[in-house]
Amino acid sequence: MAVSNTDLRISFRRAAWLLGLYALAYLVASWLDLSTTALALHRPEASEGNVYATDAAGYVSAKAWLITIAGGLVVGAFLIWSIFAAGAVTDVWLANPIRSWAKFYVNPWSRGVRDRSPLHMMSFVIAFVPLRLIAALNNILIASTGTAPLGKLVGLASRATSPTIGFWIVLAPLFYVLAIAAAPVAARLIIWLRGGDR
Repeated sequence: MAVSNTDLRISFRRAAWLLGLYALAYLVASWLDLSTTALALHRPEASEGNVYATDAAGYVSAKAWLITIAGGLVVGAFLIWSIFAAGAVTDVWLANPIRSWAKFYVNPWSRGVRDRSPLHMMSFVIAFVPLRLIAALNNILIASTGTAPLGKLVGLASRATSPTIGFWIVLAPLFYVLAIAAAPVAARLIIWLRGGDR
């Protein structure tokens, strides 16, 4: 489906608002996740499941924040790309954002998939905030009860494989499901960025 020149224009004022609001949401969700991690780790039976935020001695808060800041820059770049490429998303996928995930591809920057890849990229960006909020809720459960679903699943998967593989076996599918669930929101944002009321 061809995209008209009208669809290719985005509102830069709206793009700036979206970037600012997303940065705020990302920082708040990250702060909640990391602060509740420290709270959960006060329990003697608790350990950090994110292998990237630990060293031989255990959880390293500075490392976790460094990863959060670096991740924020990467996620921000993905959001900027999805905003500027939003004009290429076709109306059929904006009307059916969840169905757009049925067509698999590897390279989101390929011109052949630009009719839907900015929608998917924005969905992944949006999904990162609820993922951090779920992690924070998981941490609160650990702090109050000593156990939580994500922690148990990562622990089970880690014992069967390795800590790194166990972490990804649990978190990657969850992130993907959250991204698919965020697709209708991403579609509405793309329409809004284009200045449309559809």
